[in-house]
Parts: sequence; C-alpha cells; structure tokens
Amino acid sequence: MVTTTDTPPTGTRSSLLPLVVLSLCGFTSVTTELLPSGLLTRIASDLGTGIAGAGSLTSVYAAAIVFTVLPLTRLTIRVRRRVLFAAILSVFAAANILVALSLALPIAITGRALAGVAHGLLWATMAPMVGRITSPARAPRAMAIVFAGTSLGLAAGTPLGTLLGQALGWRTAFLILAGVSVALAVLAFLTIPQLSPDTRRPLSLARAARLPGVGLIIGGWAVMLLAHFAVLTYIAPFLEHAGLGGMVGAGLAILGIAGLAGVALAGRVPRRALFAGLLAAPTLIVAGLLGLGVLPVNLTAAVVLLSVWGAGYSAAAVFDQQVVLIVGHEAPDTVTSLSVVAIQLGIALGAALGGLTVETLGVASIPVAGAIFAAVSVALRMRLRRYTRTTHQI
Repeated sequence: MVTTTDTPPTGTRSSLLPLVVLSLCGFTSVTTELLPSGLLTRIASDLGTGIAGAGSLTSVYAAAIVFTVLPLTRLTIRVRRRVLFAAILSVFAAANILVALSLALPIAITGRALAGVAHGLLWATMAPMVGRITSPARAPRAMAIVFAGTSLGLAAGTPLGTLLGQALGWRTAFLILAGVSVALAVLAFLTIPQLSPDTRRPLSLARAARLPGVGLIIGGWAVMLLAHFAVLTYIAPFLEHAGLGGMVGAGLAILGIAGLAGVALAGRVPRRALFAGLLAAPTLIVAGLLGLGVLPVNLTAAVVLLSVWGAGYSAAAVFDQQVVLIVGHEAPDTVTSLSVVAIQLGIALGAALGGLTVETLGVASIPVAGAIFAAVSVALRMRLRRYTRTTHQI
C-alpha cells in the first residue's frame, strides 16, 4: 500500500534491483512448489510410501496456502516489508531443509506445509510491493519483471531441479533450494526499500471482496487457472494419446519458454491498452487449447499450439495482477491474498475437472473442456473495461 511516507522511486536503477530480487523469489517459490512432481517415484521409494502418499506433498502445499494466506496477510500487514520478505524466505529455507532431512512421510509433509505457508504469504505481499517501489508509468514492465520469475521457474527451475535430483539425489535438490532461499533472504533485506508499514485500519475480508470489480477479476483469474490446470495436469496422457509421448518434458519447457515471451510482451503493453491485453491473453489460451482439441496434432502443430497457450497464460497473469491492484487499491494486500486463495482453488478444481473429464469423456476431450472454461474467463473480463481506465496508482 502507498502511504504518505512512501515515495516510489522515479529512476530505474533504484527500483530494478529489488524487482529482480522479487522475481527470483517467485522463481524459487514456483520451483519449490513443483519440484516433488518430477521426483515423485524417488521420494516415494525413499520414504517407504506409495505414489499417492508422495503426491500428498503437493496437495498439502496447496492446502496450507488456502488456509493460512488470509489470516497471515492481515497479521503481518504492519511488518516492514524488507523484514517480512527476509522472514518468508528464511521459512522457505527451513521448510526445504526439513523435507531434505526427513526420514518419514509425516516429517516431509510438515516441511511442505511450512513451505506452503511461506508461498501464500510471499505472493499475497509481493505484487503490492511493485506499486511501492516503482512509478505508475513503469508498473506494467515492473510487473512483467516480477512475473518472469514464475515462467522461468516452470521453464527452467523445475526441470533443472529434477535433473539435479536424479543425478545427486532428491534430498540434495531440496538442500540446494534451501541455500538459494537463504541467499535471497539476505538480498531481500539488503535491497528492498525500507518502506514504512501501513498504519490504516485494514478493510475486512468481506468489504474487500465487495469492492467494485474485485469479484470479476478474481473470478476470471480463478476460472482461467481452472482451465489451465485441467489440461496441464493431464498433458502427459494427452500427448501420449496423440502419439507424442516422447515430448512431454519438452512440452512443459515449451509452455514455460513461451510464457517468458508472453510476460515480456505483456510488460510492453501501455496502461491505456490494459483492457485489450486483459481480453487478448486468455483468448490465446482458448485458441491454443481448442486447437489441441479439434485439430490433427503432429509435432509441429503441438509446438505452435503449446506456445500460443503458454504465452497467453503467462501474459494473462501479468494483466490480471495489474487489475487486481487497481480495483483493490483500498486494500491491496487483502485483495491480493483473496486472489491467491482463488488461484489455489482454481488449480485444485482444475485438476479435479481434468480427472472427471478423463473418466467420462476420455483424455482426447480435455483441451476442449479447458477451452470452454477459458472462454468463460474471457466473458467475465469483458465487464472490467471501466476499471482498467482508472488512474489509481498500483
């Protein structure tokens, strides 16, 4: 939140370094979140549990976010941001060490739950920080820098962590992540401006949720995540069904690399064209998923359609976060924490929808189902035109 004691930097040098640090925080959190998926069989074997048991390391992570992000955001709203970010990253380090040293599944689950708590609070407070360390005119590009870490985590962080886990052991991969978190904690404390905490009485969750436009943008974002993860969760069996089982790993990398391109493009869209971007990005998701579902999918078509989908998804996240901060300018931390909860619910429901689709209609129909929900997301966003024209600083 912007208070009377804060003056966002007007130059680029003073704000670029903390933005890069925030982007690296996003990279680390996404890599931490997704790392177990690439090492699931090794973790299960080492901890003496089945695949389903090891899979709980991911579901517990998401549940911890949903149940803790709202109260923790309100509890820490008056903590100085550099102190808060250093503490969050220290928790990430402790959680990854706990997972790495665990001798039984319950201990690893505890570590993952702790990491989920840190993840939710990080994302609830990171986006509002952008508006406090950069000027409104530079907000789109600043948001793109921060969100590039997310796409980089998908494109490079998770595959690299998986390779390290396979070569050196899964415990080593988590220990390396812990070391990265410690280094980032120090960088965050040294580079994030010493901003004063907000002294205003925070809006209640109910009042924040009723702010004009908040329900529309958060709902549209959640439905988009539902569409995305309904397909992403089952991308391996879909590509195998299409005769492209050998490109599953490459397909995920294509999504991440295209996402980086989408983020870069979104960062160049001027504020006056925000509404156009808000609609265009999820429309790319519709096009990519619909193409996968109805067109003959060979290697070339898969690369093109995955790229369209990945670019649209990551660009949409940048635009969505900008609008969340605009419509929620009275309580940016609270509204952002609401969006984090909605995002996690969208992810969980998307995975469930994908499973239901596979069971009832077959794996080939998953992209079409995802495209339908992505189109619903576009429809929700169409009512946000007047909010994207506001002059509120984000």
